[in-house]
Formats: sequence, structure tokens, C-alpha cells
Amino acid sequence: MNASRAAVRTAPFDPAQRRMALGMLLGSAAGLVWLGAMLYTLADWIL
Repeated sequence: MNASRAAVRTAPFDPAQRRMALGMLLGSAAGLVWLGAMLYTLADWIL
């Protein structure tokens, strides 16, 4: 995690690419949170 962040910081990214990467990161994080909440609700509903 730390190595990839350092690599991203040193790489010459243009703002559009950085914004796209940030959007993908936030989207995947939101998707994981939503998936966890959905599984928790489903398990609570079943049990």
C-alpha cells in the first residue's frame, strides 16, 4: 500500500488521470462498504 502510494506520488500524473484513479479508489471503497453492509443485513435477516 505504502509503496504504491509513493510510486504514484513520484510518477508524473496529469490531473485527469489522478482524478480517475481517485474516483476508482473511492468507488471500490464504497462498493466494499455497501457489500459488507448488505451481507451483514442478509445474515441478520436469515439468522
